[in-house]
Amino acid sequence: MPALQVLNLSRTSIKSLPESLFKLFNLRRLFLNHCALITTLSPKIGELEQLEVLDLEGTEIMYLPKEVGKLTNLTCLEVSFFEPTSRRRLEQSHEIIPCGTISALSLLEELNIDVRSNDNLWNASAGEVASEICRLQRLHTLKFHFPRVELLSYFNWDGEKMSPSLSYFRFTVGHLVERIISRLSCDAELELERYDRYLKYVNGEDIPGEIKKVLRHSTAFFLDRHWTIRKLSDFGYRNMLQLKCLVAGECNNLQAIIDGDQIESPSSDATVGLVSLEYMHIYCMKNLRSIWEGAVNNSSFYSLKYLTFSTCPELTNIFTPGLLANFSNLEELIIDSCPKITCLVSCDRCDDKITFILPALKRISLHFLPKLASISNGWLISPRLELMSFQDCKNLKSLPISKAFNENLRKIEGEHGWWQELKWEDTHQDSWDDIFVPID
Repeated sequence: MPALQVLNLSRTSIKSLPESLFKLFNLRRLFLNHCALITTLSPKIGELEQLEVLDLEGTEIMYLPKEVGKLTNLTCLEVSFFEPTSRRRLEQSHEIIPCGTISALSLLEELNIDVRSNDNLWNASAGEVASEICRLQRLHTLKFHFPRVELLSYFNWDGEKMSPSLSYFRFTVGHLVERIISRLSCDAELELERYDRYLKYVNGEDIPGEIKKVLRHSTAFFLDRHWTIRKLSDFGYRNMLQLKCLVAGECNNLQAIIDGDQIESPSSDATVGLVSLEYMHIYCMKNLRSIWEGAVNNSSFYSLKYLTFSTCPELTNIFTPGLLANFSNLEELIIDSCPKITCLVSCDRCDDKITFILPALKRISLHFLPKLASISNGWLISPRLELMSFQDCKNLKSLPISKAFNENLRKIEGEHGWWQELKWEDTHQDSWDDIFVPID
């Protein structure tokens, strides 16, 4: 088939490429993604000089042959290095990506490099590869692991523009450690992948200036196991103006999300808060005590639609009365395994004119909150409310809902015994029985 231009062998059990493939001199696109049995790529790949797309994502190759540098028409290269360490040691004579290979591909527009955690050969090669990437003038899409923060300095992040000019990136910065079980939920992982410019900072200390520069251009940020940070706002508000998605977990020294005094301080570089943020997921924070400290800035969290707190053992409440207005667009609230929470809203009601809170809320899930005694401190919750879910909230004896006010409520989930013990002020329990769904 000498005229063949596209060949897709993805997700097959092939172990190597047949010799006849390298005679397809008109081949433009070759897809081998998730061919897990392929561990080497023949040097003859360089004979496919018309190739524009080479997709090796999800394979287990040990290194790229230097002949890939002959594919000067490539516009897209995707490659994964996921081989076992023992097999890697047999190939010590090979560089994971030979010097000069990437810089030779001057037409590259998209480059995705995926590496195994704790890959020593990649850690040694990443700097040279990063320096070559910076010479690719047409590049607009990049997935890359920077094992050391200082490697970010190869790129120009100053001002409003980047060099190279990337409209789409997936950056992981820091030393990766392979984990048997990830504590991050699948929903949060999928949410992070939705965004065009995604920064993951893992196992970090302090707040390097290079991270701040990249963060300024990011729309999604995952802070994974930072060892020293006490407030997320320490990254600088102006550096997070574009953030739409924020996920943070296992930062044992973190005590608050926002320090409002940083916003209003004359010496601060920030005048506004997290104005674009739509999704926030906070999990496994050993010492997190509050979402906000200091003065309230009215623009932070105003765009937030989805909020989750999971496994935060020192967290006692979520909102203060003065902060509630900032969450007027919140649509979903999930609180899970926060054993010290007694009320979602702190007890000092300061505005008698408020009749209900969280006006846009549609879904609320409260699970494993054994000390929770009140949801809203007497206020009704959102007329748009559609779903309420409860589990192991044995001290919660009443719900802030009304038949006349919450006409859109269609489902309440919880244990049957807990449901039977609830007390109602303006209606009888049996008027809600038709939408109650027992979970035990």
